[in-house]
Amino acid sequence: MNRDHQKAFSLVELLITMGILAILISLAAPSFTQFLETKRLQSSRDLLASHIQQTRTNAITLGRPHQLCGSSDGENCDGEWGSYWLITTVGDSPEILRQQLAPTENLCWAGFASDSIRFHPNGTSWISNGTFSICNANGPHWQLVLNRQGRLKLGTSHNSSCC
Repeated sequence: MNRDHQKAFSLVELLITMGILAILISLAAPSFTQFLETKRLQSSRDLLASHIQQTRTNAITLGRPHQLCGSSDGENCDGEWGSYWLITTVGDSPEILRQQLAPTENLCWAGFASDSIRFHPNGTSWISNGTFSICNANGPHWQLVLNRQGRLKLGTSHNSSCC
């Protein structure tokens, strides 16, 4: 058997490679965890934005007021945005059109009507601007600003009264 023609790694080369690989993985893991958390919060933001737009669209297309509200039990609007989100009609006997389990508990609403966002049949909101914030350990991670005309804007301010 000729050793000059063998094509393999020695045990020392394999151990050194495995050691370097282990060091690189241990350095990359915290960054990957932070990346996953950022993507999870962005997904929550996008889901909330779609629910706001769906509520506004329902109000316009059906020609009657609709609301998006936070709920602790999934049946009644009570302003608890970290549990459930409900899209309902507005009136004496509101009908729940959609129920969504909130993807994060660290969501708060600051603005008009603390427990709901209501839209007129023309797509405008009832009073004035408001802001949703998703909070993390460092304060607000992002803000979603809703103006009176029912339009959304991504906020970058890190000042929030609810975080």
